[in-house]
Amino acid sequence: MIQLPTGKEITIISKPSLDSKEVSLRVVGSKLAQDFVDHFDFANKQLFVDCDEDALLEIDPALKTENKRLLWESGNLKFTAEEWKSFQETIPPLSPFLAQDLSGKELMLAWGKKESLFSAVESGLGTYYSRSRNGKWVKGEESGHLQNLSEIYVHSNPFFIQYVTNQIGAACHTGYYSCFFRELGPNDSISFVYPNKVGA
Repeated sequence: MIQLPTGKEITIISKPSLDSKEVSLRVVGSKLAQDFVDHFDFANKQLFVDCDEDALLEIDPALKTENKRLLWESGNLKFTAEEWKSFQETIPPLSPFLAQDLSGKELMLAWGKKESLFSAVESGLGTYYSRSRNGKWVKGEESGHLQNLSEIYVHSNPFFIQYVTNQIGAACHTGYYSCFFRELGPNDSISFVYPNKVGA
């Protein structure tokens, strides 16, 4: 079975179907996440792992969907000025930012700050915080694989941001369309979701 990184927080994303925009997530310690993988019900659910093995995607048809609020759509803020001002006080210092494509497929899970969200609202581009670079990261700024946002949703309990985007090229630095390009299966099996990398 796949060994997740130890001593690291792992994000578990859950949704009822691969193309659903209804999604929830939780961040857990590596021990709990490894236990989740080791005892996963592969007969009734699907499980995918991202390129860095610090995010898991669970497809559970029995899952009840979570509430979310539409913050921004096609260049327009959907909160009133008062709601937007009040909301800004609730944004954590660092939180998960999940990107999905227009069909609802998960592309990547990264982290972002308040400033990342402000930048995304202003520019319409998928924007995150790079912990390795210690600064703002606009996805595709160097590669050209930009994320042109269609919608931004806000979730609470736990707080996270959901981008719905028209992904240009590959979302994953490995060259695959999505970071979740591997599906885990019973008996330690791993299968690749995409036959080729983007442009290959």
